[in-house]
Amino acid sequence: MIATITTCAEGQLHGELDCECFKEPFPFTGLVRMIEVMEKTFDTKGYPENYTMPRSFRKARQRMEGHALDLHEHMAEKKAAYTNNKTNDVTCTFEILVRFRQNAEWQGKIHWVEKDSTKEFSSIVEMSRLIDDALASRD
Repeated sequence: MIATITTCAEGQLHGELDCECFKEPFPFTGLVRMIEVMEKTFDTKGYPENYTMPRSFRKARQRMEGHALDLHEHMAEKKAAYTNNKTNDVTCTFEILVRFRQNAEWQGKIHWVEKDSTKEFSSIVEMSRLIDDALASRD
């Protein structure tokens, strides 16, 4: 999956995710939204397999119905809002390969395209810190 971060204003990421299974790139605002889209994509594709059942405050039936939604339907409202504010200046591009989703975490590697640098990560928090470090040192 490729994450292109176009802006980072006041700590809020704006960008888009691209994957071979998408009809077109998915815009996102915020790291949490980016992770949510990636997780939903993994669940829809069935890869990498999720080894734990996600916890939620919603009832189990509501969770399962949410996974059955088409990704494009699920994000349509967010996409419309993002498209109106889109800029063309690319800040950082990351190729993210999640190999496993074990122990309620992601393990994989992230490649910062502009600097041709690759790092392994063993959690979503570690991945987000790598993205934050890249954004802080891009100048």
